[in-house]
Amino acid sequence: MAVLVKYGFGEVAGALRSRLSIRLGEKAGPSQTKSPVTTGSRPLRVRLALEELGPTFIKLGQLLSTRPDVVPPEYILELEHLQDQVAPEPPDEIMAQLEQELGDQVENIFDRFDEKPIAAGSIAQIHRAVIRDGLDVAVKVRRPGIVETIRAECEILQDLAGILKKTLFEHEVIELEDMVAEFTGAVSKETDLANERRNQLRFLRLFVDDPAVHIPKVYEDYCTAGVLTMEYIDGIKSTNKQAIEERGLDGRILAHRGAQFVLKQMFEFGFFHTDPHPGNFFLLTDNVLAPIDFGQVARLSVQDRRFFNEVVLSIVDRDASHVVRCLERDDMLADSTDIHKLTADIEQLIDMYHDLRLKDIPFGTIAMQTFDLFRHNHVHPPTQFTLMLKSMMTIESLATSLDPEFRLIEALKPYAQRSGLRDFELKQVLRNVRKAMQGAGEMASRLPEDINAVLTKFRQGKFQVRVHHEHLETLTKTLDKSSNRISFALIIAALLVASSLLVAQDGIVLGLISFQTMGVLGYIIAAIIGIWLVISIIRSRHI
Repeated sequence: MAVLVKYGFGEVAGALRSRLSIRLGEKAGPSQTKSPVTTGSRPLRVRLALEELGPTFIKLGQLLSTRPDVVPPEYILELEHLQDQVAPEPPDEIMAQLEQELGDQVENIFDRFDEKPIAAGSIAQIHRAVIRDGLDVAVKVRRPGIVETIRAECEILQDLAGILKKTLFEHEVIELEDMVAEFTGAVSKETDLANERRNQLRFLRLFVDDPAVHIPKVYEDYCTAGVLTMEYIDGIKSTNKQAIEERGLDGRILAHRGAQFVLKQMFEFGFFHTDPHPGNFFLLTDNVLAPIDFGQVARLSVQDRRFFNEVVLSIVDRDASHVVRCLERDDMLADSTDIHKLTADIEQLIDMYHDLRLKDIPFGTIAMQTFDLFRHNHVHPPTQFTLMLKSMMTIESLATSLDPEFRLIEALKPYAQRSGLRDFELKQVLRNVRKAMQGAGEMASRLPEDINAVLTKFRQGKFQVRVHHEHLETLTKTLDKSSNRISFALIIAALLVASSLLVAQDGIVLGLISFQTMGVLGYIIAAIIGIWLVISIIRSRHI
């Protein structure tokens, strides 16, 4: 709350304080803060607040920066500057964590282990070591207590998401609750280094025969859910232009291979690295790419790839109506979507680039305009579809930094053509027909049983129709709050009437207290309840 007030988001902090006061009392939150920072744009202040709130909030901001389909571009530009810069754990704590995970003392496991990390993130840090076979390895060790910390902070985020939506992003098309739920699932997987190990082993199998890509080997005997040990890569960063020239590496070849690495994952394997930014690539001799950090991956189903192919072919045919039908068929349109406006916007976007040469079409610009179109027309594509486009934008940025003449759209064309033609191959057509016939046969065989079950429920009076109203819970809470206030008002009225009657009477009850004293006490209790009721109504801002 203090950080939110500091960066000019007092309305959010106030709403959060009210919620905490109900749970924990009036002293639950800070009462005084420094003068708020009101200079700078709102996206800038959001980024600064996330940076000050710490690693979990930084990771949330990084996730939001990968969702241009729901987050406005001015926020994307700011959130992309978030850096996961965290001080390393004290050496004795990380050594104790390593020994606990591997079940032995470090000196008994490794010939050498460097206590100073070569990299430190919010979830884990990486140390260089030498295993008993004399091989150099990189050991990724999860920070002690980070799982519990992230779980607690994700609960805070879930509380905060609803408040932010109502106060800060009321007029923005951002489903913050859904984003936080997605983030919680993603960061939970990222804390499980066994999951990253499985991803890395899968990439090893997929690219085992590709001489242009070197996936670091995994040493499973030195791995647990909290430790990942892999081959140490002695390469150079893709951003180090001077080292690239000194080693005699070819930027054009590297750019092409980087794009092929990402596109092959998407269109051939349906399993792809969602964060191919420059920091996740090392460059080796002979223009070989060595990707690292496989904690963030996504999967594309056959249906996802078919949808993408249909959209691409429709764009080539300048058929905006078919694009809309594809979106509608896959249930990506909201109830508020204007079909005619969406069709017109897609037609305008297609016409803008249709007459350009392939090499003159900027993929990144088209992708951002597509995300803007989705956001303004309330189109909700699957998360993996958005991650796919965002990964393409990221790898295009990396490739153009190596080769300014590189155009991702040219590298994408053969994959899209092969994927489109694959659906018309005889084997694929026969396979689709067989699946359709199997599905129809199963449905036909189950139909008599299903009809009989429905009729039986009708005869027994057990047939039920369930209706779900999206905003009924909100209405129920409002009615509960109103009824409680009415009840308190009736209690106050009863106390005032009873007290007025008692004050006018003479006598003593049980020889202890007079009727007049009881009447005065009734007035005092009624006044206290009345003041509390008025304050609660004013603080709720619904007078």
